[in-house]
Amino acid sequence: MLILKRKPFEFIIIFLIAFLNLFWLPTFSFWEIYPKNSLFSKNSSLIQYQHPAKIYSKLSQKPELNTQNYILLDAVTNSIILSSNPDAKIFPASTTKLITALTALNIYSLDEELTIKEEYKEGKVMELKLGERINIKSLVSALLVYSANDAAFTLANHHQHGVSGFLEEMNLIAKKYGLKNTNFTNFDGIHGENHYSTVYDLSQIARLAIKSPIVLETVKQKNITIEDIDKTIKHELISTNELLGVVPEIEGIKTGWTPEAGGSFIGLINLNGHYLISVVAQSEDRFTDTKKIIEWAKRNVFWQPYQP
Repeated sequence: MLILKRKPFEFIIIFLIAFLNLFWLPTFSFWEIYPKNSLFSKNSSLIQYQHPAKIYSKLSQKPELNTQNYILLDAVTNSIILSSNPDAKIFPASTTKLITALTALNIYSLDEELTIKEEYKEGKVMELKLGERINIKSLVSALLVYSANDAAFTLANHHQHGVSGFLEEMNLIAKKYGLKNTNFTNFDGIHGENHYSTVYDLSQIARLAIKSPIVLETVKQKNITIEDIDKTIKHELISTNELLGVVPEIEGIKTGWTPEAGGSFIGLINLNGHYLISVVAQSEDRFTDTKKIIEWAKRNVFWQPYQP
């Protein structure tokens, strides 16, 4: 106490230095190193991240379908809910065009224009005309909604290395995402023994596809009008997806059929705000099978918020 009385000024100085070191200086240093727009900002996506809800399914009997090749999974977590022969080899038919669309979106710009230099007549076509000028977005839309083979051919043939170069790009995407049981030898799904996939691999292509806003919005359309650049030619196209507007949970994605492959359908299912992806292949009734899967899911699948 004697020392404090004799030197109060020195004591005050020592107290202030200790206070600054303990409180103010560390805080000042923190904001110098981590400014307000850093990862620690209140508006940060890291801070706002919400863990996906956990999905559950009841232990119930599988639905009776017209195929032995199908899968149902959660689009967010990739959890398989229901499946039969998920890795068995199947022929994808026109569901191939989903990867055709993704490849085109990956290598071309949407507003890129091209001129039809060769007509393509095999399978279902939108009847593109020689000399018609059209952009990439229109071709991709026709591909996804109407399953137009000539749109697929035009996109593939536009590659700087021609169709073979485009096919290489398609298979590179499959390889990049670990789809080891898939191989593409054409752009439209016309039957070929070496053109194959699995319902699991197709579900993964669908998960990738719905990350594209263009794909997500286009596959919801029941009908579209495609115009050429000069607005002198119109193509009125109706979706091949017969469940759109009929089954409220369905928001896409892609149909397929050949005599050898049977019927196939990749479905995007909105179940109370949660997205599921279904795939049926080699089906005698692809749409009825998908409806049965949806009804099964409505009875047996539910989500709970994540709890750490």
